[in-house]
Amino acid sequence: MVFAMLIWGASWPSGKIVGEYGNPNIIMVWRFIFATISIAILMSFLKIKLQRPESSLKYIIIAAFCLIAYNYNYLKGTQIGIASLGGVIVPTLSPIITYLIAANIFNTKIYKKDFLGICLGVLGGLILIRIWEINVLALISSGNIYFILAALSWSIITICTQKSKEDLHFLNFSLWLYMLSFLFSFIFAPWKELIKVMDHDITFWVHFLIISVGAIGFGTTIFFLATMRIGSEKSSSFMYIVPTSAIGLSIVLLGETLAFSTILGGALTISAVYLINQGK
Repeated sequence: MVFAMLIWGASWPSGKIVGEYGNPNIIMVWRFIFATISIAILMSFLKIKLQRPESSLKYIIIAAFCLIAYNYNYLKGTQIGIASLGGVIVPTLSPIITYLIAANIFNTKIYKKDFLGICLGVLGGLILIRIWEINVLALISSGNIYFILAALSWSIITICTQKSKEDLHFLNFSLWLYMLSFLFSFIFAPWKELIKVMDHDITFWVHFLIISVGAIGFGTTIFFLATMRIGSEKSSSFMYIVPTSAIGLSIVLLGETLAFSTILGGALTISAVYLINQGK
């Protein structure tokens, strides 16, 4: 999980570089294709048979639409916004949102420390998006609204993964999720432009492989495994590892600067996740 989260961190600056090459809808389709192929090869190597989803099908469909929403917001946000900021907002806000949703769905008791953690998370999130200087138009133009929507989408995916653990092996869940995500996203993609991806240079393909085979094929699949084994709340806590690598690599690869609000907001949200996941 630690290694998977480090790859997720690397996917933020890589996503911005890939986003410079074109339409997020096209990149998203190819990302799902490569992720599907990666999981299919892994299942073949491990001799894991394809299972038909039964009771979990509805959760896979919901998760597929959310994964499409996540990928669009992730690519669009990094395309127009600051990659390192997205790499802090999404992995720090998502565990808080996941906890709130899970507490309602699974009837989890909210303790005092959890309430304090939620308050810290909300405060940290407001600082991260610099709420004191943002109006609606600025929230969109800065890319922050896309990062917030990505965090919400990922939280729903996490819950759907936990709900499917009794029905499917985690690799089967991943394969069905990526295949359905590809099919649904392909419908709305500009088909005539899909093949033009093959004309891009080596820089595109290196970073594309990082965000597809690395981040989705490996990182996301490992996250699904952890969610099924230890639950959505615990697995989400590992996401606080992501901001460190996202910020560091964004500074190195993109020359981005690190704002004090990002450090303070990130520290508060990480503290929130730590509090929520401490023993009762």
